[in-house]
Amino acid sequence: MIKQLESLVSVHGHFARWERVKHRALTIIKIRFPESHPLQHAVDSICQDVEEGRKIAERIFAEFTQKHGAIRGVINGFVFNSPTELFQSSPDKYWDCPEYTISIDCQRRKSLNLTSVACLHILEPTGKIFLASVGSLLDVPQASTKKKLEKDCERMQRHLKRIKICPKQKVGVLLCLQHVGLPRETSSAILQFLV
Repeated sequence: MIKQLESLVSVHGHFARWERVKHRALTIIKIRFPESHPLQHAVDSICQDVEEGRKIAERIFAEFTQKHGAIRGVINGFVFNSPTELFQSSPDKYWDCPEYTISIDCQRRKSLNLTSVACLHILEPTGKIFLASVGSLLDVPQASTKKKLEKDCERMQRHLKRIKICPKQKVGVLLCLQHVGLPRETSSAILQFLV
C-alpha cells in the first residue's frame, strides 16, 4: 500500500508540473494566435493526448481509495479535502499566471518572443514525463498514446519553425553571446538551436 501511494504521489507531482506548463502554453497561444491557427490546433492535440493519461491516473487513484479508504491532507504541497481533487485541473492550485479573455475581433501579433518559445518547447518533455509516470502505474505500456503524442509534438515543432520570433530578442541574444567571447558563427548556431 505504501509503495503504491508513493507512486501515486510521484505521479501527482508530474501532473502538477504538467498543469502549470499546459496552462502557460495555452495562455501564450490564446493571446498570440487566433483559434483557427494550426499551432493552436497542435498544442490542443498535445493537451488532449496527455488528458488520456490524467484520466487513467484518476481511475487508478479512485481504485486505490476504494480499496484503502479516502485520503485527505497535503500532497506535494497542495491541500486536498477530497480524494477526487487529486488529478483534477484546478486554477487556484496549479496555475501560476492568470486566465485571459480575448475578444473576438482582437488583433493578434502571430509572433513569439523567446520566453514563449521556451514555454512551448517544454510542453513536450513535461507531457512525456507525466505519461511515463502514469505508465509506470500500469502493467501494460501505453504505446498508442505515446505514438500519438510524438506525432502531435512533431506537428507543433513544424508549426513553430514557421512562426516569427521577435527580432529584437534575437539580436539581444547574439550580442550577449558575442560579448562573452563566442565567435559570430557559434552565436548564430546557438540562436538557431534555440529557435
